[in-house]
Amino acid sequence: MQRVWILLTFCAVLLASCGAPPPSGNATPAVPGVTPTSGSETVTISFAVWEYERNIYQPLADRFMTENPNIKIVLVSLDDIMMVESGNEGPTNPLDVLRRIVSAADTAPAFALTPEAFGTPLLLDLKPLMDADAAFQRDDFFPGAIERYTAKGGVWALPRYHSVPLIVYNRALFQNANLPEPRPGWTWDDLMAAAERLTERSGLTTLTYGFMEPTNGLLPLLGLLEKQGINPLTVVAEETDLTAPEYVAAVERIQEWYRAGVLVAPYARDAASDDPTRLAREGRVALWSDMSYISNDDGSPWTPDFPVGRAPFPKNAILDPFFSSTTEGFIISGGTAHPDAAWRWIEWLSRQPAPEDQQSFGPLSRLPARQSVAQQTEFWSKLDPPTAEAYRWAIENSGTLPGQQFDYTVMGALSQAVATVTGDPKANVRQALTEAQRQMQEAIAQRELTPTPKPNLNPVVVATPEPQEAPAGATTVTFGLYGYNPAELRRVARAFREQRPDIFVQLKPFEWTPDLKEVTAATLAQTSDCFFWFGPLAGNDETALLDLRPLIEADSTFPRDDIVPAALAQYSREGRIYGLPYAVNMRSLMYNHAAFEAAGVQPPRADWKPDDFLAAAQALTRGEGNEQRWGYVPLGGPQADLLFFINQFGARLMVGEGKDLRPNYTDPKTIAAIRWYLDLSMVHKVAPPLTIVYRRDDFGGGDRSYELVQSGRVGMWFGYPESFQGGVVIQPVEPGGGPAPTAVLLTPVERDIRAAPLPVGGAGVPSSELFLRGLFISARTQQPQACWEWIKFLSGDTSLTYGDMPARRSVAQSEAFIKQLPPERVAQFEAMRATLAMPSQNAGDANVIYSQYTDPYWFFKALSAVVEKGASLEKELAEAQRFATAFAECMNREDARAPACAKEVDPDYKGYNVEEGDPTPLPAGAAP
Repeated sequence: MQRVWILLTFCAVLLASCGAPPPSGNATPAVPGVTPTSGSETVTISFAVWEYERNIYQPLADRFMTENPNIKIVLVSLDDIMMVESGNEGPTNPLDVLRRIVSAADTAPAFALTPEAFGTPLLLDLKPLMDADAAFQRDDFFPGAIERYTAKGGVWALPRYHSVPLIVYNRALFQNANLPEPRPGWTWDDLMAAAERLTERSGLTTLTYGFMEPTNGLLPLLGLLEKQGINPLTVVAEETDLTAPEYVAAVERIQEWYRAGVLVAPYARDAASDDPTRLAREGRVALWSDMSYISNDDGSPWTPDFPVGRAPFPKNAILDPFFSSTTEGFIISGGTAHPDAAWRWIEWLSRQPAPEDQQSFGPLSRLPARQSVAQQTEFWSKLDPPTAEAYRWAIENSGTLPGQQFDYTVMGALSQAVATVTGDPKANVRQALTEAQRQMQEAIAQRELTPTPKPNLNPVVVATPEPQEAPAGATTVTFGLYGYNPAELRRVARAFREQRPDIFVQLKPFEWTPDLKEVTAATLAQTSDCFFWFGPLAGNDETALLDLRPLIEADSTFPRDDIVPAALAQYSREGRIYGLPYAVNMRSLMYNHAAFEAAGVQPPRADWKPDDFLAAAQALTRGEGNEQRWGYVPLGGPQADLLFFINQFGARLMVGEGKDLRPNYTDPKTIAAIRWYLDLSMVHKVAPPLTIVYRRDDFGGGDRSYELVQSGRVGMWFGYPESFQGGVVIQPVEPGGGPAPTAVLLTPVERDIRAAPLPVGGAGVPSSELFLRGLFISARTQQPQACWEWIKFLSGDTSLTYGDMPARRSVAQSEAFIKQLPPERVAQFEAMRATLAMPSQNAGDANVIYSQYTDPYWFFKALSAVVEKGASLEKELAEAQRFATAFAECMNREDARAPACAKEVDPDYKGYNVEEGDPTPLPAGAAP
């Protein structure tokens, strides 16, 4: 509960980001007692950044170093700093988090700053640096900005931005009621009186709501308690009785306000409730907070089409230090060896606007702390005078941070009780507070049993940053990252550097450019010596990639047969090997072991052909009506299973590549494969009637496949074993929306679910079933051998497998790897190895039917007509091929857009290629 409250109160994420306006160029004098950096001596200081911000801060660091050639800035990764090694306990309190940061970097964003650190060796006091810097303009900061970080005689952070929440109000409602509009300095009594006055009801219907409140009633509750002299953040939890009359009266008042519509949450509490954000858009809410995101029906931000005003939140002594304004800035580690250089860097940074300030849009609630930055970005010119006044007042009255963290035990318990009574208007307030009191006492008792360790406030020494460049004589290779966390790769690179100090791996995260429409392996090969890539290779990738076969054959330390054949085949062409498989995942044929035992059928094998699958399904099918047991069911829909079996018959749905991709629906082999699959249900009756969803207005609500599996009425299905691991089954999200996936306990039937190899005896392992990730070397590299040594090393590391099976047999079957896995995963990998040992096909990925140059809408529409209306398969496929071919040819035009092509070739098109913002068509028969 403490975390819930913290997240509610600290409403702004304190992460800094920077832009690149012209710097002032002012030099910073040396700090008294610190030897200044001479013109010929270069010092290195580190600055901690999140990986996603590196491309923002690196250009800034480069500019700063150009202007200050005797100071070198090294960016160190906050992702690395905050990473917790497997099996180790992470930080247990905010001071531990801060200690990690200031031990790893000279300077950093102040997001982890905590008041207990003020005056400790963890932080450097910035006041002497400010006083010694004749060029530092303290009056450039808005009143209240620096004061926020002033405590114990020092200044502990340099502010950069404020995030200020405001109250937004419907001016027409105030004017019609002859109420004065809110002004800076108003109180919670003023706000709630206005909300009560503007709430309008007709019988049991609320016509106009008072205040759409963003904290589930907690802020108004604190306003009520403050009037009684109660501060839940400073009271002693052990001496607090939440059932006392003053708490009961305050919570009852909150419940009454919610019942009457004076208060309303910014989200619908249940399916029957009105959407409060829609009510605000309709002018039926008097006051709300800009903390609550209000969007149009299409998800775009809403701009009021009626007059609104803005005012600061009312003052509240309890929360003003936290809620009225949150600030982001920079800190200097108390362990830095170069305080003068560190000061020069963060002071320079504080004068640089963030990128969004240089655009015509962005969060206006994020205010520059420096007046010069506000002037550069024309911040105030974007605001009307009352809004500007509200922001200025909020900053000036935000107050300083408290000297220590509060105890959130009482506040957490109160928030639980308030959530109970606001969520259920009939809930009994005294009972809710009694339960909150009980849980609070349990938390206190538990805290006494496990006391919080005393934080380590000893002095720190900033670690030397990792080498940014190769040492003398070492070879540098750039390794491209696309979709991977650099922090994890850096750990592997460190281990590699210990073994091979002669090779320096420079990690290079991929950067999108405006003219880039898609990313392929060839794209990465243009910018990196070697790189990670996932998925199949496109036809034009091969010329950009180095053939690895000569490197593999020349390396006596690399076992030739260590890569599973089916994975290696995906990266092989005409005797050449273009990639080193790293990890692989795929579906398995899941089966009900008890059903197989009862039917006397042997478990599925990898060498099963389609007819073997059919024979097993027929043996497993029995009963009728509610007792019907099916031999097979397509879990979640038949599309993926259909593509699998088309492959097993050696048929191809599509021919060609890229813009030359064309449908092959009417090929006799394709028709025969499709007919075989549809006949599983239509003729052999081993599967329930098929439902093929192809329209965007069809949410597939009639799918009962998961229910049938969970009730033990299915013998086989294709899927992933992780849906049935750890004694639970994962219920998927309903198609078209619905609640998040949930986990329910497995029944005894479900506990007998097992994984078997895919039945690939017909044509081998299809590439469409493999999710493969691999390591590649660019054909342009000047360092092929160094790249090979690195990717060979990386292929033996499992930290980036993310639950997939290592492609190297020696790694996948090693004791160190297997002991990390749950038993279900071990069984899955055994089934996968049996599948991957079969011959593989790497031509004709069935999933290309979903590529950007084609649209499967007409294909699945044809099959739906066959299974639901008994239409002719040949006729429907011919019609589908005509539409799909016309669509592909349209997509060959310059600047072609899929939505336009779809409508051009088929005016009645109801698929998923639509213009952004197009409404989803209503289901047939639904009222508009």
